[in-house]
Amino acid sequence: MTVAPLAAEGIALRRAVLANLLSSVGESGARFLLGLALARLLRASELGLFALAMAVYGVAQLLRDLGITTYLQREPALTQARFSACLGLLAATTAAVTVALAVLADPLARVLAQPGLAPVLWVLAPMLPLSAFSSVMAALQLRALAAGPIVRMSWLGLWVQAGVSLACCAQGAGALGLAWAQLATTVVCGLAHLGMRPPGLRWRPALRGAREVLGFAGRAALPAALTNLHGLLPDLLLGRLGGAHVLGLFGRAQAAVGLLQTLAGRALSFGALPVLARQHAEGRALEPALRRATALLTGLGWPLLALTAAYREPLIGLLYGPAWLDCAPAVPPLALAAALALMFSQLGAALSAVGRPELAAAPVALTLAARMGLGLAVFDGSVASFAWAMLGAAVAALPLQLVLSARHLAQPPRALAAAVGGSALAALAVVLVPTVLVPPAWLGTLYLCRHPLFEEVAQLARRRMTSRK
Repeated sequence: MTVAPLAAEGIALRRAVLANLLSSVGESGARFLLGLALARLLRASELGLFALAMAVYGVAQLLRDLGITTYLQREPALTQARFSACLGLLAATTAAVTVALAVLADPLARVLAQPGLAPVLWVLAPMLPLSAFSSVMAALQLRALAAGPIVRMSWLGLWVQAGVSLACCAQGAGALGLAWAQLATTVVCGLAHLGMRPPGLRWRPALRGAREVLGFAGRAALPAALTNLHGLLPDLLLGRLGGAHVLGLFGRAQAAVGLLQTLAGRALSFGALPVLARQHAEGRALEPALRRATALLTGLGWPLLALTAAYREPLIGLLYGPAWLDCAPAVPPLALAAALALMFSQLGAALSAVGRPELAAAPVALTLAARMGLGLAVFDGSVASFAWAMLGAAVAALPLQLVLSARHLAQPPRALAAAVGGSALAALAVVLVPTVLVPPAWLGTLYLCRHPLFEEVAQLARRRMTSRK
């Protein structure tokens, strides 16, 4: 009796996933091109100042949200009472955090030793109440798998941000120009969301039932908050230790490292959670799927990261111009840290699939603590020293990640080593041969190692030949 509805739901989910994936691919490319243009219009100190301001704003967003939007997405029966409680809580947290950010902007600028930070934060502060409505709408659209509106809103925001930021920065507005672009994007997307309000739910804030919402939202917020702080901490810490100029250089080094592997990593790991959850529910072992996924990700990502590190100076000069070559020493340690991250990119999804999502917070918390401790201990004023501290933090979390994989996912270290052995040889091969021989060296190594990625490449080539016929 439930087969037809389940099949229809599966088709809807598949179409939504495909639409969002295609949109993400195009949007990633467009944002990368925007980053290239801005890098040639702005100084490192200006980009670093804006990155620091967005890190502070990101913390404010975490405090405002408190897991409420996650509750909106996951609550099985979203009644009017529960929806009103979510709106009431969000209104209260938004008002408090907005006032706090505006009042504390100047003290934060003094604490972080960045006098220009306060004006940027004052421009960003109004975004918190303006974006609250959009965050609710985005959560409801994700709940309904409304891929079309999500894609359209994402592209609308991108074009507004690109137009305003390029116009302002071309006139010399610097970090403030980027802040005004963010504010304009929030306003335009909020106005566009006005025409997408969901039927059947009234926008009536209330605090009755808030305890129930907070009970779920608080548990869901912890892993998400740790993950977000994990990404924000380098900007906050380096902004305090090294200033806006060093932070700007660090951001460009991160962008160079993520340039070649982000798109492939997202494409290969997309949909990992539902696939692994289905296998676990059917009583099948996850280890073979995890081993194959790790091999595919590292087989493509590790050689690309090795090439990025080996040719870092020409790559940075080509992409960002000679003014950014000072960030090149940070690329090798960041590439090594990214390589370690690829080994465990499936860990969080796999732990959620077996019903232990809270365990994924432990490696993130350990990495956070290690990043802070090593950043304070190792940083000597150079962007490279901070990058090596970030690598040290990734290495510090490695034993815990191995234990979690072995104990809860039945993936012992020897199985992980078998999955990445061929990938390591492929990475070594591509940096030992001339540039023109990189593709055959990579493919040849994959073939000799019987790497799963070679099978995927061969199958893709066969499909292309068949389609031409």
